[in-house]
Amino acid sequence: MSLHTLSAQEIAAQIRAKKLSALDALNYFVARIETHNARLNAVIATRFDEARADAKKADEKQARGEALGALHGVPMTIKDAFEVKGLTCDVGAPNFAGKISTQDSLVVERLKSAGAIVMGKTNTPIFCGDWQSFNEVHGTTNNPYNLEHTPGGSSGGAAAALSAGLTPMEYGSDIGGSIRIPAHYCGLFGHKPTHGLVPQIGHVPPVHGALAEGDLTVVGPLAKTVDDLETLFDATIGTHGSMAQAMQIALQGPRFETAPGLRVGIWADDAYCPVDPEIASAIEAAGQTLEKMGAEVKTLKPDFDLAWNTQVYALLLNPIMGRGFSDGVHQRMQKTVDAANQDDMSYATLQARGIRLLHKDWLMWDEHRAQLAAKWRAYFEQVDVLLCPVSPSPAMAHAQDPNVYARPFLVGGEARDYMENIVWPGVATVCNLPATSVPLPQHSSGLPMGMQIVGPAYEDKTPIGVARLLEQAGFGFTAPPAFS
Repeated sequence: MSLHTLSAQEIAAQIRAKKLSALDALNYFVARIETHNARLNAVIATRFDEARADAKKADEKQARGEALGALHGVPMTIKDAFEVKGLTCDVGAPNFAGKISTQDSLVVERLKSAGAIVMGKTNTPIFCGDWQSFNEVHGTTNNPYNLEHTPGGSSGGAAAALSAGLTPMEYGSDIGGSIRIPAHYCGLFGHKPTHGLVPQIGHVPPVHGALAEGDLTVVGPLAKTVDDLETLFDATIGTHGSMAQAMQIALQGPRFETAPGLRVGIWADDAYCPVDPEIASAIEAAGQTLEKMGAEVKTLKPDFDLAWNTQVYALLLNPIMGRGFSDGVHQRMQKTVDAANQDDMSYATLQARGIRLLHKDWLMWDEHRAQLAAKWRAYFEQVDVLLCPVSPSPAMAHAQDPNVYARPFLVGGEARDYMENIVWPGVATVCNLPATSVPLPQHSSGLPMGMQIVGPAYEDKTPIGVARLLEQAGFGFTAPPAFS
């Protein structure tokens, strides 16, 4: 049986029906990792023996007739950023290498409570800070559709392992597109939840053992089907600690019941950050598909400029990204700020300004975010979701110059700034909105393409529901030929 061609839910159903044991499912995917991972370098730590013990316990639990979770007996890998008891949590950082986690992150706890069996961890860039997944601790992860290209970052190892069938499900995190871009690069579904719906406790960065949950960062699932995506999301959503004693989260369903009740806005391209024409056309085609199904579709973007949104994003994001930087880096950033013209809005200057931002100035930018959020609320009175790019291009070829501004980056054959990868993810991230990545038909290069469906805050079920409509219409995962 080719279990890697099945969804996680299909595997779970076979285990519940006793057509497959949890141990057999685990051994199948262990064999896939042992056979194929050398070409990808996606899985960078394993706990196969412990996972076999977990699988045997799962089978014994089922034999006793005990209640089973939605993911009972299904093996999985998970992004290295999540602490898993007994494994290292390096996130590609030499100073973290070899540090063994003494407890599970809350996400891992919840996945295990739903019955999942963690068998290993997947690669990230150092400190989860890039759109490629390479580092000096674990090396470079390759895209299963073309090994000369990146699977994305920072959940790149997760996306590569999932697409190549080394695991039936994965879980990632996102502050600058780190779920959505790997999903786009590897032909997957991914969901960036509304901020705060899924706990970050046990996620690194910031550091091991941190209790504060950072601004903009979220954690969320990657999957090959929408059903798997929603099951993983539902298994991990919820309050924790003292808040859990006072309240629980109960999300409402999608805004629509059928496609004729759905209102869709499309923002497929923008002169500020041009998109590969094939991606823009595919987004338009996805809108046309929904229109043929009965949805009301129109070209309509929120009432703000992409450039302004990016500026607000940069000034909120970079204080977070710079908190662990050395004094030397901060001094260099200050020199950049001092030398820059006041009208300089290049991303390098915005990055430096953000890293050196005073808290009083951060509060001003937070107010600008609140003004953007008001514009989003007005927008979602006119439409239910927005279809837009998640990245300007398909997966880029490996480019690892330490100076990110020197890395080649082509969009539709035109040289662009590597840091433009931050722009389209920021559409949803600035105001902490939910966004679901959906596969589009493949690019002429043979690489996958995707888009994001942005929904109203706390209405995560709406973009997930639109993703399901598109999946039913044929917008779904297609396995990489070399790993099928």
